[in-house]
Amino acid sequence: MKVKGMRIGDLAKRTGVSTATIRFYEARGLLPAAARAANGYRDYDDHAVQIVTFIDRARRLGFSLREVGAHLRSPRDAGRKARLQAQLELKLAELDAHMEQVRARRAILAGLIEEIASARSDPEKPDRSLERARR
Repeated sequence: MKVKGMRIGDLAKRTGVSTATIRFYEARGLLPAAARAANGYRDYDDHAVQIVTFIDRARRLGFSLREVGAHLRSPRDAGRKARLQAQLELKLAELDAHMEQVRARRAILAGLIEEIASARSDPEKPDRSLERARR
């Protein structure tokens, strides 16, 4: 359904992204170029709202613009949802791996804090905490 007169500022407000971001998506080919009104203003429809909302959500979930573009260009066939699900599962696995790395770093930091706290009571003891953290 065409929304008469939805200019770039209106699209930005409805999607929560900046007008510069919308122009960037257009320039990258992620968002089809908008029709132009007689006065030269861009004229967007509801489909543009859906696309920009999809791109923004995908970006917030960690997908690259390349990945987003690949999905937007993928054939709208019976396998599209399966391809999207596979990409989501891959992204979830990446996130799980990243979380495990963060947990490991957190454990090291917590150990260092504990070690330094106990060593503070003995000023003669050399501080080798960070040396052990590199291993």
